Amino acid sequence: MSRLVAELPVPTGTEPVRAGRRRRSRQERLAYTILLPSLGVVFVIVTIPFVIAVWQSITLDDGTVVGFRNYARALGNPLFFDALRATGLYALIVLPTEIILGLGFALLVHRAVRSAGLRATLYVLAVVPLVVPPVAVGVVARLIYAPGYGVLNYVLHSLGITQSDIQWLGVPILAMGSVASVDIWQWTPFVYLVLFAGLQTVPKESVEAAQVDGATWWTQFRYIELHYLRPLFLLILFFRMADVLRVFDHV
Repeated sequence: MSRLVAELPVPTGTEPVRAGRRRRSRQERLAYTILLPSLGVVFVIVTIPFVIAVWQSITLDDGTVVGFRNYARALGNPLFFDALRATGLYALIVLPTEIILGLGFALLVHRAVRSAGLRATLYVLAVVPLVVPPVAVGVVARLIYAPGYGVLNYVLHSLGITQSDIQWLGVPILAMGSVASVDIWQWTPFVYLVLFAGLQTVPKESVEAAQVDGATWWTQFRYIELHYLRPLFLLILFFRMADVLRVFDHV
């Protein structure tokens, strides 16, 4: 009997660990298999154009490699720094305005609108500017701000506010504000949708407890809701900054 017991395998706990590793390995292979088509698409539409752009930046039109000479020419051109300064000013106007307006509208709908039908209507209205092509938005904006036949100048003339056409797109300061207003109109709904979705994740128990304790709306937002919205603010800044730095269609 003692000999039989001695010959029995002693459990070491390694079998469950190995089984768990094999299971995780199969799950990882499945995940990579599922992600492979998406990674292939990203490689084709992002990586390859990026490599081509880098190659073109260090060569001439005839294919001659010039190294960083093109970059030196760009840095030596005063227009480069003017464009960089204008882009920075544009970002400083657009990003804070969109975040403030989107956050305010999200808080307003979250706290004041209880009707599911009205909320659904607001969803649809918020999506409309996002699906309009930027080129079409730029053309419509030109019809609004153009001198002579622009809608905005016509309205101002009709109300007796101005007697002559305002060069909305001819004066640098006004042109910057006009282009920024178009971007704000199109992308503030995006900020609203993201932040409103984030507000839906705030636990109602925490908000109700704060209301029972007599917390004001600002206290609720600062100490409860803002905690859940911080990651979304970073997401919004990342996506919008990438769009703002390469804005072209509106201009």
